Amino acid sequence: MKKLLILIGILTMSFSSFAQLTINQSFTPTTNLKVGDTLTVKYTVDKGTTTPRYFWLRYQYNNKALSYVSTTWSQGTSVQTFYTGWSGYKFTASTANGITATSLYAQYLVTPWGYVANADWNAGQLTVQRTDASIDGGIATQKYIIKDLVDYTNIHKLDLSYSINATSANITPITTNPGTISLSNVSGNTSQFKVRVLFPSGYSITSHNIQLMPLKNDTSGDIDWTKQPIAQKALDATGEAIFTTEVKVGDTFGVYVQPTGTKTFMNNIITVSDAYKSFLGISQVDISGTQTYFVYPSLEKTIARVTNANSAFSESDSYYTFAHVMGIDVSANAKIPKSTTTAENVRWYSGLLNQNWLNGIVKNKVTIDTPIKVVDMVYAWGGDLDWSHSSSATEIASRISSGNYANSVNPIGSVGTMNRTMSLNSSMSYTAAKLETAKLSVTSTLENGKVILTTTLTKADLAGLQVIMNYDNSKLTLDEVKFDAGSTITNFTTHDNGRLTFGSMDQTKTSRIKVGVPYKLIFTPKTTLSNTAGLFYFVLSDAVDANGNKINLIVE
Repeated sequence: MKKLLILIGILTMSFSSFAQLTINQSFTPTTNLKVGDTLTVKYTVDKGTTTPRYFWLRYQYNNKALSYVSTTWSQGTSVQTFYTGWSGYKFTASTANGITATSLYAQYLVTPWGYVANADWNAGQLTVQRTDASIDGGIATQKYIIKDLVDYTNIHKLDLSYSINATSANITPITTNPGTISLSNVSGNTSQFKVRVLFPSGYSITSHNIQLMPLKNDTSGDIDWTKQPIAQKALDATGEAIFTTEVKVGDTFGVYVQPTGTKTFMNNIITVSDAYKSFLGISQVDISGTQTYFVYPSLEKTIARVTNANSAFSESDSYYTFAHVMGIDVSANAKIPKSTTTAENVRWYSGLLNQNWLNGIVKNKVTIDTPIKVVDMVYAWGGDLDWSHSSSATEIASRISSGNYANSVNPIGSVGTMNRTMSLNSSMSYTAAKLETAKLSVTSTLENGKVILTTTLTKADLAGLQVIMNYDNSKLTLDEVKFDAGSTITNFTTHDNGRLTFGSMDQTKTSRIKVGVPYKLIFTPKTTLSNTAGLFYFVLSDAVDANGNKINLIVE
């Protein structure tokens, strides 16, 4: 009797292993996959010796890797079919009583089912009922669009299944092998390539575009300026430009912040503090004659170079910067940004935010190595040594020191504290370090038929000061600017169609603007005036101390 029971057990096991329902999914194409391609997933039933007439299947897929398109059924005409799905759920297979994830009917019997909310996953369900024959072979195909993802491992999984035969008896077991889909070597468009530009608060960053440029066919990584841009987009008010379809993973190109031209604000880029810094950069040396003023000498000497013919920073750059501030037209000899200057006629520098920039080495080469890629860019106007309109070297150094920029360690979207921080803090506008303040009080009076504008300075030890103002030249004619800034200080003024610039600058490294009334402006009215309200508007004020530190000059 015992032998008979053993024989029956063996026969039962053999019959059960054959009398099972097997489900698998397959996909095409399997090679040369790229983001945006359509992936076809086919679901197949191998009924073995079973006779399924009703079949039900649950599966899940990663919605960051796949985007569902459609379902097509393939079990003939005498069938009923049903498809449904749920967004934001992930299934975790049970291990109770030693069951495996591939035992789909055993997973079905476990309650409650292992679904939890998960924004990265969707669940789907296929149901087929057939009256004319057993359900067998291909039951459905689905179309998905491949999306950007770093890892495509196990992006589609079979989870649960249930089936009965014509007598309503449960079919068991129902299994799959392996029941998962993984993709390899997927390439294609990035879902996001973001360029962010570091700029001072208040600067018109939307005046600039980001250009993706071809590189030279050499090992330099330099931009090939003989070719047209691959793509181009304007920066938004936060200093960002986002490319979504123009490049793909694996592409390499140069990223360039494009200069702008003929903008009003360009009149205010090079001021007395820039000229004084250039002067100190030339004149402050050690006993051996080595220049010692610049903190980042390779970078700052490059930025200070404005002379047309110069390949290195020299005395002519200091001279032409100062001459420009003095109101002399130096456009024949130097590239100084002004409102009349085109983008082609300024010195302009753009590169990636990294240590190379501070070392005076401009790098523009970027390789798209992840589906979500972010790079931080910086720029500088030639001559803008106080960084009033450029990416501050001090701010760049601070971000490099703290790792607070997208070109360090890992790209945005990968694991890392720095990257999570940067993904939240998207704006690249920064507030300049708080400056020491000086006040220049201004009063206007009517005296003996003249309009007198009197300035009063109370702060000592200023090596340079500059004011740019507009006056109503339909009502006033400028007679003169009287200077009393000191006998050893150099004064300057320039006047053009109602725009007046005046100020003073040390050219000996020892002179300082004296306190008191350094400037008095005298105007003759063209019409009878009862008061001076609304006649003057101050555009810019700038000052610098003996060490070349920019001073926040407040005109009031």
